[in-house]
Amino acid sequence: MNFNEFERDCLQAHNQFRLKHGSPPLALDRGLCNYAKEWAETLARRNILQHRTNNRYGENIYMSVGRPNLRGRDAVTSWYAEVRDYKFGSGAAFSLNTGHFTQVIWKGSKRLGVAMARSGDRIYVVANYDPPGNYDGQFWNNVLPVHKLCAPQDWLYLVRCVEDMATVKRTVIIKKVSVSGAPNQPPPKPITISQADFEKGCLEAHNKFRAMHGTPPLSINPNLTQVAAKWAQNLAKRQKMEHSPNGKYGENIYYSSGQQVTPDMPAKMWYDEIAKYDFAKSVFNPYTGHFTQLIWRDTKQVGVAYATSGEKVWVVANYDPPGNVNGFFKDNVPPKK
Repeated sequence: MNFNEFERDCLQAHNQFRLKHGSPPLALDRGLCNYAKEWAETLARRNILQHRTNNRYGENIYMSVGRPNLRGRDAVTSWYAEVRDYKFGSGAAFSLNTGHFTQVIWKGSKRLGVAMARSGDRIYVVANYDPPGNYDGQFWNNVLPVHKLCAPQDWLYLVRCVEDMATVKRTVIIKKVSVSGAPNQPPPKPITISQADFEKGCLEAHNKFRAMHGTPPLSINPNLTQVAAKWAQNLAKRQKMEHSPNGKYGENIYYSSGQQVTPDMPAKMWYDEIAKYDFAKSVFNPYTGHFTQLIWRDTKQVGVAYATSGEKVWVVANYDPPGNVNGFFKDNVPPKK
């Protein structure tokens, strides 16, 4: 199997770091590389840095600004730089500040897929891992300290690399989220308006898109808002991205990290799935389910809520009556007027 220079360099960097911690080497997988490429191109097209929803693989993402060339190891070293904040030992657990590092050296991961995509002066990198890492209760035997056989000079070299790349990483983040650009200033909150104002703005975005397809406007249902808030808080608490097991209502979910989230952004991301919807077939498609629920004609009410954890945000929207009912797509998902 042929792999390009970026993929091979990314693999080599992973395995160099994994060796230091006694983790077996990863192997490149073409299917995983294609999977990562699809999401990297999606991020570049949307100019947004966020994890894929409902992902069955582990995932690390990275963005660089203003660099004409990027090696695979640049992204990997940036992820590995989080090692300085990780607490090894019996109390080791998942942390928002070290999740990239722990996935890089996760002992149980075997296969790697990686890709990059450009958008202007920005480069997006996505890496996917199988089996995924960062499982609660499994850190103690999957994220080991530096192996005692590691040569001191090798470790010194790696530390210097980490220090250099950590600076690059902080610069990227500051350009993306900081208001003043001061290196020591904490990133702003991902959402700065109230739940009620956010819901109102999201409703307006829904109805703007629905009007483009001739479906009637939605109204807010406070009960649905409570349902959405409960599930958003659940996702933020567990650091997960998955749909609620409660199938009574329709549901769209959204996740973002490291940026300001405005009320229109979730609806726009869901609506952008229209590019993959086949109006001639008018059937359910797992890649367009957010879009079809958003404009579903028979849906009358919606409730929207968000929850945050650090610089991460989860948004949940619930719909009544629910959409995406087999056999009813042609009447409920009309093309643009």
